[in-house]
Amino acid sequence: MSTDPNQTQSTPSQTSPSAAAPSRRFKPRELQLADGGRLVLNAEGSIAQLDGDGNQMHAWAPADPDWPSHAIRFGLYPQDATVPPTGRYVEGMRPPRR
Repeated sequence: MSTDPNQTQSTPSQTSPSAAAPSRRFKPRELQLADGGRLVLNAEGSIAQLDGDGNQMHAWAPADPDWPSHAIRFGLYPQDATVPPTGRYVEGMRPPRR
């Protein structure tokens, strides 16, 4: 029995490079915009653009192709999926003799 609270299986879409790792958590933040609105980063990584009254104008999920262009304002960069390393063994190669 696993004690991992986030038990998800990898799907083909999760193994390809994406805007953000699927299990990544973000620190909620808020930026003031020049037009009086706000840009809000939520804990799951979605970004919402709010107008001056607090109404949502746009929203971007981490899987959205436009997400990185808005996430950069929070200092976030897209990350490739983590891939387990392969061994250093190369077929047909032997280590040098000493």
